[in-house]
Amino acid sequence: MRLLAAALALLLAAPIAAAPVYLLQRALGPIAVDGRLDEPTWAKAAPASPLRDLSGAPSAYAADIRLAYDDANLYVAARLPAKTLRATLTQRDSVIYRDDDFEVFIDPFARGRDYLELEINQLGTVWDLFLTAPYRDPACLALHDWDIKGLRAAVSLQGTLNQGEGDDQGWTVEIAWPWASITGHSNHPRDGKPPAPGAEMRMNFSRVDHPAPGQERNTVWAPTRQATIHAPEHWGRVRLSANPVGTPEAFPPEIGLWAGAEDPALDARALRGWKAAGVTTLILGGSPDAIARAARLAKAEGLRVVAWLWALNRPDDPVALRHPDWHAVSLEGKSTFRPEDRPFVAYYQFLCPTHPEVRAHLCALARRLAAIPEVDAVQLDYIRLPDVILPKALWPTYGLDMSALLPPYDFCYCPRCRAAFGDDSPDPADPAWAEFRLGQVAAVANAVADAVRAAGKPCGAAVFPTPRLAAKMVYQDWARFRLDFAFPMDYASFYAEGDQWTLERLREARRTIAGAFPILPGLHLPDYKDDPARLRALIQAILKENPEGLCLFDAPNLSPALLQALPRPDAAQTP
Repeated sequence: MRLLAAALALLLAAPIAAAPVYLLQRALGPIAVDGRLDEPTWAKAAPASPLRDLSGAPSAYAADIRLAYDDANLYVAARLPAKTLRATLTQRDSVIYRDDDFEVFIDPFARGRDYLELEINQLGTVWDLFLTAPYRDPACLALHDWDIKGLRAAVSLQGTLNQGEGDDQGWTVEIAWPWASITGHSNHPRDGKPPAPGAEMRMNFSRVDHPAPGQERNTVWAPTRQATIHAPEHWGRVRLSANPVGTPEAFPPEIGLWAGAEDPALDARALRGWKAAGVTTLILGGSPDAIARAARLAKAEGLRVVAWLWALNRPDDPVALRHPDWHAVSLEGKSTFRPEDRPFVAYYQFLCPTHPEVRAHLCALARRLAAIPEVDAVQLDYIRLPDVILPKALWPTYGLDMSALLPPYDFCYCPRCRAAFGDDSPDPADPAWAEFRLGQVAAVANAVADAVRAAGKPCGAAVFPTPRLAAKMVYQDWARFRLDFAFPMDYASFYAEGDQWTLERLREARRTIAGAFPILPGLHLPDYKDDPARLRALIQAILKENPEGLCLFDAPNLSPALLQALPRPDAAQTP
Protein backbone atom coordinates (compact mmCIF):
# COMPACT_ATOMS: atom_id res chain seq x y z
CA MET A 1 0.00 0.00 0.00
CA ARG A 2 2.89 2.35 0.80
CA LEU A 3 4.42 1.73 -2.65
CA LEU A 4 1.09 2.47 -4.34
CA ALA A 5 0.73 5.71 -2.38
CA ALA A 6 4.23 6.74 -3.40
CA ALA A 7 3.50 5.99 -7.05
CA LEU A 8 0.30 8.02 -6.94
CA ALA A 9 2.11 10.92 -5.26
CA LEU A 10 4.68 10.88 -8.06
CA LEU A 11 1.92 11.03 -10.65
CA LEU A 12 0.23 13.95 -8.90
CA ALA A 13 3.48 15.89 -8.72
CA ALA A 14 4.41 15.50 -12.39
CA PRO A 15 3.30 17.88 -15.17
CA ILE A 16 0.79 16.71 -17.74
CA ALA A 17 2.36 15.97 -21.10
CA ALA A 18 0.69 17.40 -24.19
CA ALA A 19 -1.49 14.87 -25.98
CA PRO A 20 0.46 13.71 -29.05
CA VAL A 21 -0.87 13.84 -32.60
CA TYR A 22 -0.38 11.70 -35.70
CA LEU A 23 -1.38 12.12 -39.33
CA LEU A 24 -2.52 8.73 -40.59
CA GLN A 25 -1.61 8.42 -44.28
CA ARG A 26 -2.41 5.77 -46.88
CA ALA A 27 -0.22 2.68 -47.40
CA LEU A 28 1.85 2.57 -50.59
CA GLY A 29 0.86 -1.01 -51.41
CA PRO A 30 0.06 -4.43 -49.91
CA ILE A 31 1.45 -5.25 -46.47
CA ALA A 32 2.35 -8.90 -45.80
CA VAL A 33 1.90 -8.78 -41.99
CA ASP A 34 4.82 -11.06 -41.21
CA GLY A 35 6.52 -8.95 -38.55
CA ARG A 36 9.45 -8.07 -40.81
CA LEU A 37 8.44 -4.44 -41.49
CA ASP A 38 10.25 -4.49 -44.84
CA GLU A 39 7.54 -2.91 -47.00
CA PRO A 40 8.14 0.55 -48.53
CA THR A 41 5.20 1.82 -46.46
CA TRP A 42 7.11 1.36 -43.20
CA ALA A 43 10.23 3.03 -44.56
CA LYS A 44 8.27 6.17 -45.42
CA ALA A 45 5.61 6.32 -42.68
CA ALA A 46 6.33 8.91 -40.00
CA PRO A 47 7.30 7.57 -36.55
CA ALA A 48 5.04 8.47 -33.64
CA SER A 49 6.53 10.62 -30.91
CA PRO A 50 8.51 8.81 -28.18
CA LEU A 51 6.92 6.81 -25.40
CA ARG A 52 6.76 8.32 -21.92
CA ASP A 53 5.72 7.05 -18.54
CA LEU A 54 2.14 7.55 -17.38
CA SER A 55 3.04 10.83 -15.65
CA GLY A 56 4.51 12.29 -18.84
CA ALA A 57 8.14 11.94 -17.81
CA PRO A 58 10.65 10.54 -20.33
CA SER A 59 11.03 6.77 -20.32
CA ALA A 60 14.03 4.51 -20.87
CA TYR A 61 11.79 2.12 -22.82
CA ALA A 62 11.76 3.04 -26.50
CA ALA A 63 9.50 2.11 -29.39
CA ASP A 64 9.41 3.08 -33.06
CA ILE A 65 5.68 3.04 -33.85
CA ARG A 66 4.29 3.80 -37.32
CA LEU A 67 0.79 3.77 -38.78
CA ALA A 68 -0.77 3.50 -42.23
CA TYR A 69 -4.13 2.52 -43.69
CA ASP A 70 -5.94 1.41 -46.81
CA ASP A 71 -9.60 0.81 -47.61
CA ALA A 72 -9.63 -2.48 -45.69
CA ASN A 73 -7.34 -2.08 -42.69
CA LEU A 74 -5.56 0.10 -40.20
CA TYR A 75 -1.91 -1.00 -40.05
CA VAL A 76 0.34 -0.69 -36.99
CA ALA A 77 4.06 -1.44 -36.91
CA ALA A 78 6.29 -1.29 -33.83
CA ARG A 79 10.00 -1.88 -33.29
CA LEU A 80 10.61 -2.58 -29.61
CA PRO A 81 14.23 -2.74 -28.36
CA ALA A 82 14.68 -5.28 -25.56
CA LYS A 83 17.78 -6.89 -24.07
CA THR A 84 15.85 -9.95 -22.89
CA LEU A 85 13.00 -11.67 -24.74
CA ARG A 86 10.57 -13.70 -22.69
CA ALA A 87 6.97 -14.86 -23.04
CA THR A 88 4.92 -17.79 -21.71
CA LEU A 89 1.23 -17.13 -22.51
CA THR A 90 -0.11 -19.06 -25.50
CA GLN A 91 -3.90 -18.99 -24.94
CA ARG A 92 -5.82 -16.24 -26.75
CA ASP A 93 -7.40 -13.72 -24.36
CA SER A 94 -5.00 -14.56 -21.56
CA VAL A 95 -4.01 -11.57 -19.42
CA ILE A 96 -1.23 -10.77 -21.86
CA TYR A 97 0.36 -7.91 -19.91
CA ARG A 98 1.65 -10.48 -17.42
CA ASP A 99 4.22 -11.06 -20.17
CA ASP A 100 6.16 -8.23 -21.78
CA ASP A 101 3.75 -6.95 -24.41
CA PHE A 102 2.73 -4.26 -26.90
CA GLU A 103 -0.77 -2.73 -26.69
CA VAL A 104 -2.97 -0.71 -29.05
CA PHE A 105 -6.05 1.25 -27.93
CA ILE A 106 -8.57 2.84 -30.33
CA ASP A 107 -11.46 5.18 -29.52
CA PRO A 108 -12.83 5.38 -33.09
CA PHE A 109 -15.20 8.31 -32.59
CA ALA A 110 -13.24 10.13 -29.83
CA ARG A 111 -16.15 9.82 -27.40
CA GLY A 112 -14.42 8.22 -24.43
CA ARG A 113 -16.56 5.09 -24.63
CA ASP A 114 -17.05 2.05 -26.87
CA TYR A 115 -13.32 1.67 -27.40
CA LEU A 116 -11.08 -1.23 -28.39
CA GLU A 117 -7.93 -2.79 -26.97
CA LEU A 118 -5.44 -5.24 -28.45
CA GLU A 119 -2.45 -6.71 -26.59
CA ILE A 120 0.20 -8.99 -28.09
CA ASN A 121 3.22 -10.72 -26.55
CA GLN A 122 6.46 -11.99 -28.06
CA LEU A 123 4.83 -15.35 -28.89
CA GLY A 124 2.22 -13.52 -30.99
CA THR A 125 -0.57 -14.39 -28.53
CA VAL A 126 -3.31 -11.75 -28.55
CA TRP A 127 -5.89 -10.45 -26.13
CA ASP A 128 -8.57 -8.35 -27.85
CA LEU A 129 -11.43 -6.75 -25.98
CA PHE A 130 -14.20 -4.19 -26.33
CA LEU A 131 -14.93 -1.73 -23.51
CA THR A 132 -18.18 0.18 -23.28
CA ALA A 133 -16.56 2.76 -20.95
CA PRO A 134 -13.34 3.23 -18.95
CA TYR A 135 -12.92 0.93 -15.95
CA ARG A 136 -13.53 3.87 -13.59
CA ASP A 137 -17.16 3.98 -14.80
CA PRO A 138 -19.38 1.62 -12.75
CA ALA A 139 -21.33 0.91 -15.95
CA CYS A 140 -18.21 -0.33 -17.78
CA LEU A 141 -18.52 -3.68 -19.55
CA ALA A 142 -15.21 -5.16 -20.72
CA LEU A 143 -16.06 -7.84 -23.29
CA HIS A 144 -13.05 -10.14 -23.12
CA ASP A 145 -14.59 -12.74 -25.46
CA TRP A 146 -15.09 -10.17 -28.24
CA ASP A 147 -12.78 -10.92 -31.18
CA ILE A 148 -11.42 -8.74 -33.96
CA LYS A 149 -12.71 -10.63 -36.99
CA GLY A 150 -10.12 -10.73 -39.76
CA LEU A 151 -7.28 -9.58 -37.51
CA ARG A 152 -3.80 -10.36 -38.80
CA ALA A 153 -0.90 -9.92 -36.40
CA ALA A 154 2.69 -11.18 -36.43
CA VAL A 155 5.87 -10.72 -34.41
CA SER A 156 9.51 -11.15 -35.33
CA LEU A 157 12.20 -11.69 -32.70
CA GLN A 158 15.70 -10.28 -32.82
CA GLY A 159 17.14 -12.73 -30.34
CA THR A 160 16.21 -15.99 -28.65
CA LEU A 161 13.01 -16.30 -26.63
CA ASN A 162 13.32 -17.37 -22.98
CA GLN A 163 17.07 -17.98 -23.30
CA GLY A 164 19.71 -16.07 -21.38
CA GLU A 165 19.59 -12.55 -19.97
CA GLY A 166 20.60 -9.36 -21.77
CA ASP A 167 21.82 -10.86 -25.05
CA ASP A 168 18.82 -9.99 -27.26
CA GLN A 169 18.13 -6.93 -29.43
CA GLY A 170 14.35 -6.67 -29.44
CA TRP A 171 11.20 -7.60 -31.31
CA THR A 172 8.87 -6.19 -33.93
CA VAL A 173 5.09 -6.24 -34.24
CA GLU A 174 2.96 -5.87 -37.37
CA ILE A 175 -0.84 -5.61 -37.24
CA ALA A 176 -3.60 -5.37 -39.84
CA TRP A 177 -6.80 -4.36 -38.02
CA PRO A 178 -9.91 -4.44 -40.26
CA TRP A 179 -11.94 -1.24 -40.34
CA ALA A 180 -15.07 -3.39 -39.95
CA SER A 181 -14.02 -4.01 -36.33
CA ILE A 182 -13.07 -0.37 -35.72
CA THR A 183 -15.76 1.81 -37.30
CA GLY A 184 -18.29 -1.03 -37.50
CA HIS A 185 -18.79 -1.79 -33.84
CA SER A 186 -21.49 -1.17 -31.23
CA ASN A 187 -24.51 0.28 -33.05
CA HIS A 188 -22.50 1.35 -36.12
CA PRO A 189 -22.93 -0.46 -39.46
CA ARG A 190 -20.30 -3.05 -40.34
CA ASP A 191 -19.47 -1.47 -43.69
CA GLY A 192 -15.72 -1.95 -43.29
CA LYS A 193 -14.78 1.50 -44.57
CA PRO A 194 -12.20 3.87 -43.08
CA PRO A 195 -13.38 7.22 -41.76
CA ALA A 196 -13.31 10.08 -44.24
CA PRO A 197 -10.10 12.13 -44.56
CA GLY A 198 -10.09 14.78 -41.84
CA ALA A 199 -11.84 12.54 -39.31
CA GLU A 200 -10.08 11.97 -36.00
CA MET A 201 -9.76 9.02 -33.66
CA ARG A 202 -8.23 8.83 -30.21
CA MET A 203 -5.48 6.22 -29.90
CA ASN A 204 -2.83 5.12 -27.48
CA PHE A 205 0.04 2.63 -27.49
CA SER A 206 1.73 0.99 -24.56
CA ARG A 207 4.55 -1.41 -23.91
CA VAL A 208 4.63 -3.35 -20.66
CA ASP A 209 7.98 -4.69 -19.44
CA HIS A 210 8.95 -6.68 -16.38
CA PRO A 211 12.56 -5.78 -15.51
CA ALA A 212 12.51 -8.15 -12.52
CA PRO A 213 10.03 -10.55 -10.89
CA GLY A 214 7.20 -8.58 -9.31
CA GLN A 215 8.10 -5.40 -11.20
CA GLU A 216 6.11 -3.88 -14.03
CA ARG A 217 6.94 -0.86 -16.19
CA ASN A 218 4.23 0.73 -18.33
CA THR A 219 5.22 3.28 -20.98
CA VAL A 220 2.72 4.97 -23.25
CA TRP A 221 2.45 7.22 -26.27
CA ALA A 222 -0.09 9.54 -24.64
CA PRO A 223 0.40 9.99 -20.87
CA THR A 224 -2.82 9.96 -18.84
CA ARG A 225 -1.31 11.20 -15.55
CA GLN A 226 -3.20 8.47 -13.76
CA ALA A 227 -2.22 5.00 -12.61
CA THR A 228 -4.06 3.59 -15.64
CA ILE A 229 -4.01 3.94 -19.40
CA HIS A 230 -7.82 3.69 -19.48
CA ALA A 231 -8.46 7.44 -19.71
CA PRO A 232 -9.32 7.90 -23.40
CA GLU A 233 -9.89 11.63 -22.99
CA HIS A 234 -6.09 11.94 -22.73
CA TRP A 235 -5.13 9.68 -25.62
CA GLY A 236 -3.42 11.01 -28.72
CA ARG A 237 -5.27 12.44 -31.70
CA VAL A 238 -4.97 10.49 -34.97
CA ARG A 239 -6.26 12.31 -38.03
CA LEU A 240 -6.84 10.58 -41.36
CA SER A 241 -5.20 12.01 -44.47
CA ALA A 242 -5.98 11.26 -48.10
CA ASN A 243 -2.27 11.42 -48.96
CA PRO A 244 0.14 8.46 -49.24
CA VAL A 245 2.74 7.89 -46.53
CA GLY A 246 5.77 10.11 -46.93
CA THR A 247 3.76 13.12 -48.15
CA PRO A 248 4.98 16.23 -46.28
CA GLU A 249 2.07 17.70 -44.33
CA ALA A 250 1.43 19.12 -40.90
CA PHE A 251 -1.26 18.31 -38.36
CA PRO A 252 -3.85 21.10 -38.70
CA PRO A 253 -3.60 23.70 -35.95
CA GLU A 254 -6.26 24.20 -33.32
CA ILE A 255 -8.03 27.53 -33.93
CA GLY A 256 -10.26 28.40 -30.98
CA LEU A 257 -12.90 31.11 -30.86
CA TRP A 258 -14.47 32.48 -27.66
CA ALA A 259 -18.24 32.97 -28.02
CA GLY A 260 -21.28 33.66 -25.88
CA ALA A 261 -23.62 30.69 -25.80
CA GLU A 262 -26.63 33.01 -25.53
CA ASP A 263 -25.64 35.19 -28.51
CA PRO A 264 -28.57 35.10 -30.99
CA ALA A 265 -26.05 35.34 -33.85
CA LEU A 266 -24.69 31.94 -32.84
CA ASP A 267 -26.57 29.82 -35.36
CA ALA A 268 -25.76 26.96 -37.73
CA ARG A 269 -24.92 29.33 -40.58
CA ALA A 270 -22.36 31.24 -38.49
CA LEU A 271 -20.84 28.04 -37.18
CA ARG A 272 -20.55 26.62 -40.68
CA GLY A 273 -18.81 29.77 -41.89
CA TRP A 274 -16.35 29.78 -39.01
CA LYS A 275 -15.45 26.14 -39.59
CA ALA A 276 -14.97 26.69 -43.32
CA ALA A 277 -12.58 29.55 -42.49
CA GLY A 278 -10.45 27.41 -40.17
CA VAL A 279 -12.03 27.59 -36.71
CA THR A 280 -11.87 24.15 -35.09
CA THR A 281 -12.99 24.81 -31.52
CA LEU A 282 -15.68 26.94 -29.92
CA ILE A 283 -15.07 28.18 -26.35
CA LEU A 284 -18.58 28.77 -25.03
CA GLY A 285 -19.50 30.98 -22.09
CA GLY A 286 -22.90 31.29 -20.44
CA SER A 287 -25.25 29.26 -18.29
CA PRO A 288 -24.94 25.46 -18.42
CA ASP A 289 -28.25 25.19 -20.27
CA ALA A 290 -27.20 27.77 -22.85
CA ILE A 291 -23.81 26.08 -23.29
CA ALA A 292 -25.56 22.73 -23.79
CA ARG A 293 -27.83 24.17 -26.48
CA ALA A 294 -25.01 25.92 -28.32
CA ALA A 295 -22.74 22.88 -27.96
CA ARG A 296 -25.29 20.69 -29.75
CA LEU A 297 -25.31 23.15 -32.67
CA ALA A 298 -21.50 23.30 -32.74
CA LYS A 299 -21.07 19.53 -32.65
CA ALA A 300 -23.55 19.15 -35.50
CA GLU A 301 -21.22 21.33 -37.59
CA GLY A 302 -18.14 19.28 -36.61
CA LEU A 303 -16.61 21.76 -34.15
CA ARG A 304 -15.01 20.83 -30.85
CA VAL A 305 -16.56 22.49 -27.79
CA VAL A 306 -14.89 23.86 -24.66
CA ALA A 307 -17.12 25.08 -21.82
CA TRP A 308 -15.94 28.38 -20.36
CA LEU A 309 -16.15 28.68 -16.55
CA TRP A 310 -15.52 31.85 -14.58
CA ALA A 311 -13.72 30.48 -11.54
CA LEU A 312 -12.53 32.71 -8.67
CA ASN A 313 -14.36 35.72 -10.08
CA ARG A 314 -18.07 34.85 -9.72
CA PRO A 315 -20.17 37.97 -10.47
CA ASP A 316 -23.80 37.63 -9.39
CA ASP A 317 -23.30 34.01 -8.33
CA PRO A 318 -26.36 33.45 -6.10
CA VAL A 319 -24.61 30.77 -4.05
CA ALA A 320 -21.56 32.95 -3.39
CA LEU A 321 -23.78 35.89 -2.47
CA ARG A 322 -25.24 33.82 0.37
CA HIS A 323 -21.73 33.47 1.87
CA PRO A 324 -20.02 36.79 2.67
CA ASP A 325 -17.09 34.89 4.22
CA TRP A 326 -16.26 33.30 0.85
CA HIS A 327 -15.10 36.61 -0.60
CA ALA A 328 -11.60 37.97 -1.04
CA VAL A 329 -10.49 40.86 1.19
CA SER A 330 -8.06 43.66 0.33
CA LEU A 331 -5.14 45.00 2.33
CA GLU A 332 -7.49 47.86 3.25
CA GLY A 333 -9.90 45.30 4.74
CA LYS A 334 -12.61 45.71 2.08
CA SER A 335 -14.43 42.63 0.83
CA THR A 336 -15.52 41.92 -2.73
CA PHE A 337 -18.89 40.88 -1.29
CA ARG A 338 -20.03 44.53 -1.50
CA PRO A 339 -20.19 45.93 -5.08
CA GLU A 340 -19.01 49.34 -3.91
CA ASP A 341 -15.85 47.78 -2.42
CA ARG A 342 -14.78 45.80 -5.48
CA PRO A 343 -11.62 46.86 -7.32
CA PHE A 344 -11.80 48.43 -10.78
CA VAL A 345 -15.26 47.22 -11.87
CA ALA A 346 -18.47 46.07 -10.17
CA TYR A 347 -18.22 42.55 -11.60
CA TYR A 348 -14.91 41.81 -9.82
CA GLN A 349 -16.61 39.60 -7.22
CA PHE A 350 -13.52 37.53 -6.40
CA LEU A 351 -13.65 34.64 -3.96
CA CYS A 352 -11.01 33.46 -1.50
CA PRO A 353 -8.88 30.64 -2.99
CA THR A 354 -8.15 29.17 0.45
CA HIS A 355 -11.77 28.60 1.52
CA PRO A 356 -12.64 24.86 1.22
CA GLU A 357 -16.29 25.66 0.49
CA VAL A 358 -15.21 27.89 -2.41
CA ARG A 359 -13.16 25.04 -3.83
CA ALA A 360 -16.04 22.59 -3.43
CA HIS A 361 -18.43 25.03 -5.12
CA LEU A 362 -16.11 25.56 -8.09
CA CYS A 363 -15.55 21.82 -8.45
CA ALA A 364 -19.31 21.26 -8.53
CA LEU A 365 -19.77 23.95 -11.19
CA ALA A 366 -16.99 22.43 -13.29
CA ARG A 367 -18.40 18.91 -12.99
CA ARG A 368 -21.78 20.16 -14.20
CA LEU A 369 -20.19 21.58 -17.34
CA ALA A 370 -18.09 18.46 -17.88
CA ALA A 371 -21.26 16.34 -17.69
CA ILE A 372 -22.72 17.99 -20.81
CA PRO A 373 -22.31 15.24 -23.44
CA GLU A 374 -21.38 17.61 -26.28
CA VAL A 375 -18.70 19.40 -24.24
CA ASP A 376 -15.20 18.12 -25.04
CA ALA A 377 -13.31 20.05 -22.33
CA VAL A 378 -13.65 22.75 -19.68
CA GLN A 379 -11.68 26.01 -19.59
CA LEU A 380 -11.22 27.98 -16.37
CA ASP A 381 -11.12 31.75 -16.56
CA TYR A 382 -10.32 34.22 -13.75
CA ILE A 383 -8.41 31.51 -11.94
CA ARG A 384 -6.47 34.20 -10.10
CA LEU A 385 -6.80 37.10 -7.67
CA PRO A 386 -7.64 40.70 -8.71
CA ASP A 387 -4.97 42.64 -10.56
CA VAL A 388 -2.43 43.82 -8.04
CA ILE A 389 -0.78 45.35 -11.13
CA LEU A 390 -2.92 46.15 -14.17
CA PRO A 391 -1.49 45.87 -17.68
CA LYS A 392 0.24 49.21 -18.17
CA ALA A 393 -1.96 50.51 -20.99
CA LEU A 394 -4.96 50.31 -18.63
CA TRP A 395 -3.45 52.52 -15.90
CA PRO A 396 -4.79 55.78 -17.42
CA THR A 397 -8.27 54.25 -17.69
CA TYR A 398 -8.45 54.11 -13.89
CA GLY A 399 -6.21 57.10 -13.18
CA LEU A 400 -3.61 54.88 -11.51
CA ASP A 401 0.15 54.51 -11.32
CA MET A 402 0.71 50.88 -10.27
CA SER A 403 4.51 50.94 -10.27
CA ALA A 404 4.26 50.50 -6.47
CA LEU A 405 1.84 48.33 -4.49
CA LEU A 406 -1.54 49.95 -3.87
CA PRO A 407 -3.46 48.56 -0.84
CA PRO A 408 -6.96 48.72 -2.42
CA TYR A 409 -5.88 46.24 -5.11
CA ASP A 410 -3.89 43.70 -3.08
CA PHE A 411 -5.96 40.62 -2.08
CA CYS A 412 -6.56 38.18 -0.20
CA TYR A 413 -6.16 39.34 3.39
CA CYS A 414 -9.26 37.56 4.70
CA PRO A 415 -9.09 36.02 8.20
CA ARG A 416 -8.90 32.49 6.75
CA CYS A 417 -5.87 33.28 4.58
CA ARG A 418 -4.05 35.11 7.37
CA ALA A 419 -4.69 32.22 9.76
CA ALA A 420 -3.53 29.65 7.22
CA PHE A 421 -0.37 31.68 6.59
CA GLY A 422 0.22 31.91 10.34
CA ASP A 423 0.46 35.68 10.60
CA ASP A 424 -2.45 37.94 11.48
CA SER A 425 -0.69 40.95 9.95
CA PRO A 426 1.38 39.72 7.02
CA ASP A 427 3.86 42.14 5.49
CA PRO A 428 2.71 42.94 1.92
CA ALA A 429 6.38 42.97 0.83
CA ASP A 430 7.14 39.55 2.34
CA PRO A 431 8.00 37.08 -0.47
CA ALA A 432 6.66 34.24 1.68
CA TRP A 433 3.25 35.95 1.81
CA ALA A 434 3.21 36.29 -1.98
CA GLU A 435 4.29 32.64 -2.26
CA PHE A 436 1.43 31.59 0.02
CA ARG A 437 -1.17 33.23 -2.24
CA LEU A 438 0.45 31.83 -5.38
CA GLY A 439 0.20 28.38 -3.83
CA GLN A 440 -3.43 28.81 -2.82
CA VAL A 441 -4.47 29.89 -6.32
CA ALA A 442 -2.59 26.95 -7.81
CA ALA A 443 -4.23 24.59 -5.32
CA VAL A 444 -7.75 25.65 -6.24
CA ALA A 445 -6.91 25.51 -9.95
CA ASN A 446 -5.60 21.97 -9.56
CA ALA A 447 -8.57 20.87 -7.47
CA VAL A 448 -11.02 22.05 -10.12
CA ALA A 449 -8.93 20.62 -12.98
CA ASP A 450 -8.76 17.26 -11.21
CA ALA A 451 -12.54 17.31 -10.74
CA VAL A 452 -13.02 17.89 -14.47
CA ARG A 453 -10.62 15.07 -15.33
CA ALA A 454 -12.39 12.75 -12.89
CA ALA A 455 -15.55 13.48 -14.88
CA GLY A 456 -13.76 12.25 -18.01
CA LYS A 457 -12.94 15.56 -19.69
CA PRO A 458 -9.67 17.53 -20.14
CA CYS A 459 -9.33 20.86 -18.35
CA GLY A 460 -7.44 24.02 -19.29
CA ALA A 461 -7.35 27.68 -18.37
CA ALA A 462 -7.25 31.16 -19.82
CA VAL A 463 -4.19 32.72 -18.21
CA PHE A 464 -2.00 35.83 -18.31
CA PRO A 465 0.73 35.85 -20.99
CA THR A 466 3.51 34.06 -19.08
CA PRO A 467 3.75 32.41 -15.66
CA ARG A 468 6.25 35.09 -14.61
CA LEU A 469 4.01 38.00 -15.56
CA ALA A 470 0.91 36.26 -14.20
CA ALA A 471 2.54 35.63 -10.82
CA LYS A 472 3.58 39.26 -10.51
CA MET A 473 0.29 40.78 -11.70
CA VAL A 474 -2.48 38.50 -10.41
CA TYR A 475 -0.88 35.80 -8.18
CA GLN A 476 -1.27 33.22 -10.96
CA ASP A 477 1.85 31.14 -11.52
CA TRP A 478 0.22 28.85 -14.06
CA ALA A 479 3.37 26.77 -14.45
CA ARG A 480 2.14 25.13 -11.22
CA PHE A 481 -1.26 24.32 -12.67
CA ARG A 482 -1.97 20.70 -13.69
CA LEU A 483 -3.58 21.63 -17.00
CA ASP A 484 -4.29 19.81 -20.23
CA PHE A 485 -4.00 23.06 -22.22
CA ALA A 486 -3.61 26.81 -21.66
CA PHE A 487 -4.88 29.86 -23.50
CA PRO A 488 -2.47 32.70 -22.60
CA MET A 489 -4.22 36.02 -23.22
CA ASP A 490 -1.50 37.73 -25.25
CA TYR A 491 -3.39 40.98 -25.69
CA ALA A 492 -0.44 43.18 -26.63
CA SER A 493 -2.44 46.42 -26.75
CA PHE A 494 -3.26 46.03 -23.04
CA TYR A 495 0.47 46.27 -22.35
CA ALA A 496 1.11 49.14 -24.80
CA GLU A 497 3.08 46.65 -26.91
CA GLY A 498 3.00 45.25 -30.44
CA ASP A 499 3.06 41.94 -32.26
CA GLN A 500 6.74 41.27 -31.56
CA TRP A 501 5.92 41.39 -27.85
CA THR A 502 3.25 38.71 -28.43
CA LEU A 503 5.80 36.43 -30.09
CA GLU A 504 8.36 37.05 -27.33
CA ARG A 505 5.82 36.20 -24.61
CA LEU A 506 4.86 33.04 -26.49
CA ARG A 507 8.51 31.97 -26.58
CA GLU A 508 8.91 32.71 -22.88
CA ALA A 509 5.80 30.73 -21.98
CA ARG A 510 6.90 27.77 -24.11
CA ARG A 511 10.33 27.76 -22.44
CA THR A 512 8.74 27.86 -18.99
CA ILE A 513 6.17 25.14 -19.62
CA ALA A 514 8.67 22.99 -21.57
CA GLY A 515 6.02 20.95 -23.35
CA ALA A 516 4.05 19.99 -20.24
CA PHE A 517 0.80 20.91 -22.01
CA PRO A 518 -0.22 22.67 -25.24
CA ILE A 519 -0.22 26.47 -25.28
CA LEU A 520 -2.68 28.23 -27.60
CA PRO A 521 -2.01 31.99 -27.39
CA GLY A 522 -5.09 34.21 -27.41
CA LEU A 523 -5.31 37.27 -29.68
CA HIS A 524 -7.55 40.28 -29.07
CA LEU A 525 -9.46 40.73 -32.32
CA PRO A 526 -10.43 44.41 -31.82
CA ASP A 527 -6.71 45.25 -32.14
CA TYR A 528 -6.80 44.08 -35.77
CA LYS A 529 -10.21 45.26 -36.95
CA ASP A 530 -8.70 47.68 -39.47
CA ASP A 531 -5.71 45.58 -40.47
CA PRO A 532 -6.52 41.97 -41.52
CA ALA A 533 -3.13 41.65 -43.19
CA ARG A 534 -1.42 42.31 -39.85
CA LEU A 535 -3.55 39.62 -38.19
CA ARG A 536 -2.73 37.18 -40.98
CA ALA A 537 1.00 37.83 -40.63
CA LEU A 538 0.89 37.41 -36.84
CA ILE A 539 -1.08 34.15 -37.09
CA GLN A 540 1.44 32.79 -39.57
CA ALA A 541 4.31 33.76 -37.28
CA ILE A 542 2.62 32.17 -34.25
CA LEU A 543 1.90 28.90 -36.06
CA LYS A 544 5.47 28.70 -37.27
CA GLU A 545 6.68 28.65 -33.67
CA ASN A 546 3.60 27.06 -32.08
CA PRO A 547 2.00 24.61 -34.54
CA GLU A 548 -0.51 23.50 -31.88
CA GLY A 549 -2.64 26.56 -32.69
CA LEU A 550 -4.09 29.72 -31.17
CA CYS A 551 -7.34 31.30 -29.94
CA LEU A 552 -9.30 34.41 -30.86
CA PHE A 553 -11.28 36.76 -28.62
CA ASP A 554 -14.04 36.91 -29.54
CA ALA A 555 -16.84 35.92 -31.97
CA PRO A 556 -18.64 39.30 -32.23
CA ASN A 557 -15.35 40.89 -33.35
CA LEU A 558 -14.57 38.27 -36.00
CA SER A 559 -15.56 40.33 -39.03
CA PRO A 560 -15.68 38.86 -42.56
CA ALA A 561 -12.38 40.60 -43.31
CA LEU A 562 -10.67 39.13 -40.24
CA LEU A 563 -12.18 35.72 -41.01
CA GLN A 564 -10.20 35.72 -44.24
CA ALA A 565 -6.99 36.09 -42.23
CA LEU A 566 -7.35 32.65 -40.65
CA PRO A 567 -5.43 29.65 -42.01
CA ARG A 568 -7.83 27.78 -44.28
CA PRO A 569 -8.29 24.09 -43.37
CA ASP A 570 -7.06 22.94 -46.79
CA ALA A 571 -4.00 25.22 -46.59
CA ALA A 572 -3.09 23.93 -43.12
CA GLN A 573 -2.03 20.57 -44.49
CA THR A 574 1.39 21.62 -45.74
CA PRO A 575 4.16 22.96 -43.51
